[in-house]
Parts: sequence; C-alpha cells; structure tokens
Amino acid sequence: MTLALLAAGGFAVDAAQGLVFSATLDKTTANLGDPVTLTLTLSGDVAEVELPTPRFPEGIAVVSRSQSTQFSIRRGTVERSIALRYVLVPQQAGTIRLGPFTVVHRRQEVKTEPLEITVKQPTLPPRLRTDKERITL
Repeated sequence: MTLALLAAGGFAVDAAQGLVFSATLDKTTANLGDPVTLTLTLSGDVAEVELPTPRFPEGIAVVSRSQSTQFSIRRGTVERSIALRYVLVPQQAGTIRLGPFTVVHRRQEVKTEPLEITVKQPTLPPRLRTDKERITL
C-alpha cells in the first residue's frame, strides 16, 4: 500500500485511505497575550485514526480545548469529520512555530505542514497628562 501525501498550507492528504488532515489558524499575526485559535480537522475515512495530544512550544499557553464531530450521508455513504480547536495565548514576542501536527491512520503517519504565528509587543496607549482641570492625550 502506498501512502501519498500532499502537503501545502497546513493540509495533508492520505490519498490511499481517503483521509484529509488540516491545521489552520484564525490569524497568523497577534499581539502578545491575544488569543489565537488553532483548528485541526480530520475528514473522510476517520476510522482507526489515533489522535495524539499536540505538543506546543514554550511561550504558548493553551487556555481552551474543544472537539466537535459532524456526520453526513452522501450517495449512501456516511462521512464523518472531526474538528479539534485549541485557543492559544502567546506568552512571548517573536515568531512561534506550531507543528507539524501528526495523526496515525492505519499505522501510517499523516502530517500537516508547520504553521507560524508572528507575535508582536502591543503598542501602549499614550500617557495621560493633567493640566489643572483638563486631561490631555
């Protein structure tokens, strides 16, 4: 059995088994402390898929995790997709690399391409000055 992988923009396809695995971010640039949502999606033949817990680099806090499953019937075939969502909060400025993310499908590894988040220091609002009775920005 040949495993054919096509990886581009966070997607991986196991063509031999009909599995699509993707990793997406809701934004690739964020301020320090702003949440970023990572979604890992499996669709197609999700039977016998092992979902290891993803590892995140230092400087990323996972503040929330959720999972949803969707079923549909098309042309008499049951299709299923699974979405895992992680709300991540960057704890340091710079470029943070996430992934590649991996699942095991029928004893074959299927990986996404890595993703990057550019984390910037937030700009501070101007300091308030008081001149007697009025406030100036």
